Amino acid sequence: MGPRLREDEESSGEGRTVFSLTRFKVMTDTLRAIFFDAGNTLIYPRVEELAKDLTEQGYPATAEDFFAAEREGKARLDEWLWPKIRQGQVPRTIDTFYWREYLLTLMERIRAPEAERVRLMLRVAEGFRDITLWSRVLPEVPEVLAELRREGYYLGVISNSIGTMEKQLGRVELRQYFEAVFDSALVGVEKPNPEIFHLALGRAGVQGSEALFVGDTYSTDVGGAALAGIRGVLIDRVGAYPHVDCPRITSLAELREFLPPHTR
Repeated sequence: MGPRLREDEESSGEGRTVFSLTRFKVMTDTLRAIFFDAGNTLIYPRVEELAKDLTEQGYPATAEDFFAAEREGKARLDEWLWPKIRQGQVPRTIDTFYWREYLLTLMERIRAPEAERVRLMLRVAEGFRDITLWSRVLPEVPEVLAELRREGYYLGVISNSIGTMEKQLGRVELRQYFEAVFDSALVGVEKPNPEIFHLALGRAGVQGSEALFVGDTYSTDVGGAALAGIRGVLIDRVGAYPHVDCPRITSLAELREFLPPHTR
């Protein structure tokens, strides 16, 4: 049986509610498969290009404005989504909700007037849909993936995407490390629905207790994985989750701390 979802909520001490899972140990001698989210876990957008475009439109922006929007978007998503997950509900509007909150926060940061917000939000959204924007791969990513492959782990990707994730991973030379890529637009179900995780487990031929999931959003990644009985590690490069009770890393290189010595 996977980790039970808690019915209680904890205060972060900073005025924000933190929704959490029961604590569960990641390190295990039976770990056989590791699955990864893609965006903001393996590949990152070159947000400085979007910031430059907004600046040229007359609204000065920096990469930090985008990081702040990501932090706030994730916080609002988790506060909205987590109670629904606890009740066994998985809305079909998750990505729409997140990006709306993200873009609204960004517009507030750059002080865009109401009359310009829709135009600018559509412009930024279109930029994010361009797969060439998602071309930043941090040096430790291929190093960690290559090491995990050498140790015999089954590696896979589970991503809420638009049907282009396999192509995106190929463009940045990461596809070679994975046995399978599950793109929500192609399989017809998205995180945190446990069905997409079960599909990945079935392909890998492992049980949830033999797998680990690494992602950057608490509710959809760690929470969704937990619904499928998979333990989760949260990667948080922008400081969106200072108070969570699951393992948290700021670099993929830190993942090793939560893995057992591999003897396969």
